[in-house]
Amino acid sequence: MVAVHFTASTTTAFVIFLSILTLQVCGKQKFRETPQNTSVIQGQTAILRCIVINRVGNIQWTKDGFALGFDRTIPGFPRYSVIANTLDEYNLMIVNSKLEDDAEYRCQVLPGGTNNPAIQASAHLTVLVPPEMPEIEGYQNGSTVEVPHTQRVVQLTCVARKGRPPAALDWFRNGQKVTQNVNYSTEGLAGDKRVNARSIITVRWQHSSQENDAVYSCQAKNSALQGDVLSTTVQISILVPPGPPQISGYTNSTIIRVNDTIQLICTSRGGNPLATVVWYRNSEQVDYSFVSGGNKAVNEYTFTAEALDNQAIYRCEVSNVVTPRPLSAEFKLTVHSFLSEGNMTFEFASVNMSFVPPIKVTISGGERPKKAGETVKLMCVSSNSNPAAVITWFARGRQLPEANTKVTASPEGGFISTSTVKVRLSDQDHNLVYTCQATNTALGQNVADTVTLSVLYPPRAPVISGYTEGASIKAGELERMNCLSVGGNPLATIKWYKGDKLITSESKTMGNIASAEIAVVVKASDNGAVYKCTASNDATTTPLETAVNLTVLFPPASVAISVWPDKPRVGEMMNLTCVCASSNPAAEITWIRDGREIRGTNYGSVEAENGGMSTTNVLEFVPVSDDHNSYYGCRASNLMFGQAVTDALTLEVFFKPEFSPVVSPKEIDMVAGESRSLNLSAYANPPTKKYQLYREGVKLTLTSDIPRFKLSNGMLNITKIRKTDRGNFTMKATNDEGSTTFNFTISVRYAATIKRITKSVMEDEGGTAFFECIAEANPIVTNMVSWSRDDFDMSKTKQTFGPGKAYLTIYKLKREDTGVFKCTADNRIGKPATKTAKLIVKYPPVIEKLPQFAKAASEMKSTGKLICNAAGAPNITFSWSKNDVVIDTTSGKYSVKSKKSNMVHYQNELRIKNVVKADYGLYVCTAINEKGTDRFEIVLDGTSAPDPPYDIQFVNATHNSITVSWKPGFDGGLAQNFQVRYRLVGARGFVYIDISSTAKTVFSIPGLKLGKEYEITVLAFNEKGRSIFQPNIIRAKTSNVAPTADISTSSLQDKDDVPIIIILIVCIVGVFLLTLNVGLILFFIRRRRKKMASKTTFEMYKPYEPSDDISYEPDKNLDEYLDDYSGEYHQEMTRLSQRHDDMGTNPKQEMRRGSFRTSHYDDFLQMQDKVQAMQEGSRSPKKRESFPDWADESRSDVSLGSREKDNRSHSSSAHRARSRDRSLWDEDQQAGRSPKSSAKTKAPPTPPPRRSSRASPASPVASNRYTSLPGSFGALSPNIINNPNYDGPTMSNLPEDMHVYNGSEMRGYLV
Repeated sequence: MVAVHFTASTTTAFVIFLSILTLQVCGKQKFRETPQNTSVIQGQTAILRCIVINRVGNIQWTKDGFALGFDRTIPGFPRYSVIANTLDEYNLMIVNSKLEDDAEYRCQVLPGGTNNPAIQASAHLTVLVPPEMPEIEGYQNGSTVEVPHTQRVVQLTCVARKGRPPAALDWFRNGQKVTQNVNYSTEGLAGDKRVNARSIITVRWQHSSQENDAVYSCQAKNSALQGDVLSTTVQISILVPPGPPQISGYTNSTIIRVNDTIQLICTSRGGNPLATVVWYRNSEQVDYSFVSGGNKAVNEYTFTAEALDNQAIYRCEVSNVVTPRPLSAEFKLTVHSFLSEGNMTFEFASVNMSFVPPIKVTISGGERPKKAGETVKLMCVSSNSNPAAVITWFARGRQLPEANTKVTASPEGGFISTSTVKVRLSDQDHNLVYTCQATNTALGQNVADTVTLSVLYPPRAPVISGYTEGASIKAGELERMNCLSVGGNPLATIKWYKGDKLITSESKTMGNIASAEIAVVVKASDNGAVYKCTASNDATTTPLETAVNLTVLFPPASVAISVWPDKPRVGEMMNLTCVCASSNPAAEITWIRDGREIRGTNYGSVEAENGGMSTTNVLEFVPVSDDHNSYYGCRASNLMFGQAVTDALTLEVFFKPEFSPVVSPKEIDMVAGESRSLNLSAYANPPTKKYQLYREGVKLTLTSDIPRFKLSNGMLNITKIRKTDRGNFTMKATNDEGSTTFNFTISVRYAATIKRITKSVMEDEGGTAFFECIAEANPIVTNMVSWSRDDFDMSKTKQTFGPGKAYLTIYKLKREDTGVFKCTADNRIGKPATKTAKLIVKYPPVIEKLPQFAKAASEMKSTGKLICNAAGAPNITFSWSKNDVVIDTTSGKYSVKSKKSNMVHYQNELRIKNVVKADYGLYVCTAINEKGTDRFEIVLDGTSAPDPPYDIQFVNATHNSITVSWKPGFDGGLAQNFQVRYRLVGARGFVYIDISSTAKTVFSIPGLKLGKEYEITVLAFNEKGRSIFQPNIIRAKTSNVAPTADISTSSLQDKDDVPIIIILIVCIVGVFLLTLNVGLILFFIRRRRKKMASKTTFEMYKPYEPSDDISYEPDKNLDEYLDDYSGEYHQEMTRLSQRHDDMGTNPKQEMRRGSFRTSHYDDFLQMQDKVQAMQEGSRSPKKRESFPDWADESRSDVSLGSREKDNRSHSSSAHRARSRDRSLWDEDQQAGRSPKSSAKTKAPPTPPPRRSSRASPASPVASNRYTSLPGSFGALSPNIINNPNYDGPTMSNLPEDMHVYNGSEMRGYLV
């Protein structure tokens, strides 16, 4: 049983531990989803997701380190916004993305208390940009790359510019991808994230036919390109010279006579491009026309040989762009010629004869047409011939019988032959050809002439084609009808008539056929029309004719609608009548209402114009309000024609007002404070004249009953509605036709308000507290009311919920639970309502026993103040005592001032007026309440130097600063300031900075080095003196991440550039001052050497301080100083001892207890500090490169006095006095040298000059932009290092308006 009980207890404890751990872990803010690296195509929308759960701190996005702010609209970036579907989402949306959006984005969540540190996550947005259209350098798309045939290689360079990522380039040859001999590269653009892509392909060939006419394409694509790839194409053309010309059509053996037709053909094969072929006669170009194709170029030159062509040289030249000079072939033409008349001889078989052939023969007598049956006489006459020409007649392919021929001598020599023939004409002789041929029988040459006889006869009857009578034609169509007549001489003349009206036609002839065509756009008036065609010629006495009768289909031209009665009303019968115009065939009528077809009653058709029919249709119905202003159309359709005509009217119907539930909803939901216009207008004809509003059946006068309601023409304008305005309403509308009412309800939703809350609960530690919170709202939502408290573990509480209420129970109360709980009521309408309730846990008083409160100080005859701070509940009362005697604070000597800062913190201040020596001593503060008491001893003494600060903490660090905080010690009864001392770890000198603000306990050390570790401590000082430096030195390191350039600073620099003339003046002045300083330094070095050679002197140096009252004479040596201060030292010790005897106190105990602080003793300590500073300064045997030891020790001792060393090494003031007394000489003896020997020591170097934060506005202190306030993380710059354990300075003893200063409130100097 025991084992089982132990196991159960262990399990329970383990479960509780896991629950607490889970609540602690789950309670911290963290990322549910972090932004991821994202790519987006330019112009599209990018979304970077960021989901944070348990968020406490504010959240913002940064772009390349630049904070975009906490506003979700992101002012200044109109394309940026923060979107969300849930309360945890903070997604960054960038619309119409551009290349400038390509950056690193960071989702930052600021800290929210000690348990919720800052978190951040980053992602890079890459903006993808499609490349430009690729280009093959030197060639346009679709152009030809011409390469000489002597070249065997060519390079093509394809460039696709400005792609991100760079475009991938692929080469294709005749559609096949090429991967060999391809070189791909990219090149960036200055100041641009886009990249150019370049691809070079090298094409090689052995024979031109391998690559000639090859098509090369370059295709570009990248991930930003949508759709087809981008492509550019060129075609390779290898230029080859053509083949030599080849002549055909003539050889040297060919006999050419005068008047012979010669066809010369010159052919050139091959070549790219094909050759240009040109004929020349005796070097004169005669023919440039040639035909190319089929891998050859041909020029055919045809001409008639003349006597001048004899011995002419005909040359053919071929060339293209490759040939340096044309290729040619030629021959000499021989023409056999003769003299036509006179004594010219005729060359024939190499024998000269006096024979002359006839040159021509002429027929006359058959030029005019003749009618059949008439006789025509034909005469044939030859030209001069020797011997006389023999004339022969031919007709119908046969030689006619020998005709009557007459031969006469020619005056020019030779003979002229004349022959006559008579022909009787018949119909068959029309176009009969008669030929007369004259032959020189000696030469065997002949000439001929022909005549064609024309016989007049009538044509055949005309025939109409293109339309068959009885066939239907649609009106508007183009109808072509052709009338033709065969035969007749001359051919017939064709004419067209519509009825008896001549119409224009287009006449044509073809052989022995004459025709005329008309094109008619058929109209309705053509229905039944007669079209006639006539044919006539010179042989006809009356025209021949034929005709057709047209049948035309046509739609109605219009429709007419009439309404009965003139003023139709809702609920009363009415009708619409539609009559259509003439139509062939009769039209079919359909009614249309607002685009939908409805059918009426057909009243039949009657005959109408153009042989058509008119149809009537009536639509009868009872109208409703929807019919008002409705579109009623009548459509008449000719189904055979396939066309309709429509007319319409807008129907006006009279009716009383009607309300539409769509326009005017019956349930209206509004939020308190909302303003809205409600459309409660009624639909009526004639329009509504009057509206009246009722609530719960009572007529309203809006100006007095509900002044927030205004009614105008059915529009109810509500201004800032209240929850009392809800209810059931009725709207009444009236016109000339009657009245109608509309009922509706207005529901008002309003934000939650807390009606009752438990204001305060006071319970003992370990007990249970119970709170109640009840709210009113509309609507009341689930868990509308809840309890919360910042920085409180709500896991130890229990909340129960009801409709509009929440209860809070807190178990096992602790004193730390004292505080304010907040009840929040939120129904998601308006702002949440909040009220607070106080929880006070009872516990005994606890006095704040910090070192600075354990002491108090006051000058004689002044008012002393002793402060006692305590915490506890219930109310605390205070009492004061001295030497176990309770002080009567009602007397005039003493008074108290009480203050309660919050529920459990109290401050009681005892004031002692006109302090005398007897008032100094130990006081006891007692805090009392019903739970117990607490005591605290406070020593009142005279004012003194302060105690050293304590609890130095590292706050944070940037790349050039470190922030520290500390708690002040006892201030010695006076306003105290602080001094910060720091140095690089391993360095030998310190840097000191005085802080002028008395309340400042947090300080940022500026001007530090990047990524370096420093030692830091603090002392306090007032007008009475200084404390020692806090021995617990801390170490801190600056950030090794430098901040990015500040945009605003750079913009200001660009805006306010320093003029060049000012820069030149500053440079000249600087060079002058530098030269002057070098000269002065050299002068003083020479002077010092002379002094050192003449006498043994030691120059002393001490940094200036406002409290220093000792001046140094450079001509005094160390012995003289020691003699002066030794006497003063002994005199001061004697005087102090006498004062101690008068007071009756032991000076050792007083000094050890710290209660003995007098101005005389402080003067003595300062004097001894200065003497010891000079002594220790004399020990430096040599100069150091940087801060020497003597400078460090001298500065530290002068600042702190010898008490710092004595407190570390001695426990009694007597021992301290002895060490002081012998410190002037004994330490030199221990170092193995006498005071006089120190005078021979080389003078120490002059310390660096004072550095002050007030010296210049541009000092590092004043310009430190990266130093954050204590306990804050600023903008979470990556160069800031924070101390996660630092909770900020203790605020119990600081004034409420205390803040951290930078720059002007600090002054410092470098030693």
